[in-house]
Amino acid sequence: MFSEEIKQAAQPILHDIQQHPFVQGIQAGKVPSAALAVYVEQDTCFLNAFAKVFAGALVKSQTKERMRFFSEQIQYSLADESVAHQILCDIAGIELVEHQHAEPRPLTALYTEHLFTAVREGDLLDIAAVVLPCPWTYNEISQAIVENAAPDNPFLPWIEFYQGDEEGAGDDSVTQLFAMLDEAAPKLSDQRKEEITHRFLRSCELEYDFWEQAYSQKDWKYRWK
Repeated sequence: MFSEEIKQAAQPILHDIQQHPFVQGIQAGKVPSAALAVYVEQDTCFLNAFAKVFAGALVKSQTKERMRFFSEQIQYSLADESVAHQILCDIAGIELVEHQHAEPRPLTALYTEHLFTAVREGDLLDIAAVVLPCPWTYNEISQAIVENAAPDNPFLPWIEFYQGDEEGAGDDSVTQLFAMLDEAAPKLSDQRKEEITHRFLRSCELEYDFWEQAYSQKDWKYRWK
């Protein structure tokens, strides 16, 4: 299936994400508080943009079923993930409300522009391709970590947040987005598949860079008002 092909192509990036010091720190139960603060600030910016991208997908949807699906993703991006942010803030000893209005840092700005470009230039398949790496890699990260995390790991609630339902079916949104690509794949030209794959892999790489930005606390070098 097309979804398996692009996931296989992304394996080197996924491997590097799982080996990143920030992600390894989550598994070990220790991440610098400053890195957690930057992550929460920038993920808030990112999820606000994510919601707008899903809104664009809703506008491009032709069926009520897909409109309903993307409407649910908007709600999840704007509200539900604040639970995960609160967990990280509690670990870092910081107040969530003080880290919800930050300016996007360089990588956040680049990543969100990548998402918005897909909305401006593409269709639902392009949007599915650019948004999938975020929930997909988080599912993979949490599945890899939960097996090795100590029972007293303070990040366990965060890890379990991305574990899916109690039956282990995983994140249904990821399943549906990949299914959207597989459903359309038989009618796509090789060039179109390459375009979609490129968008998907670029988002995967940007996911790696997002972890790196938070861990290294990279910010704009020059600022002006």
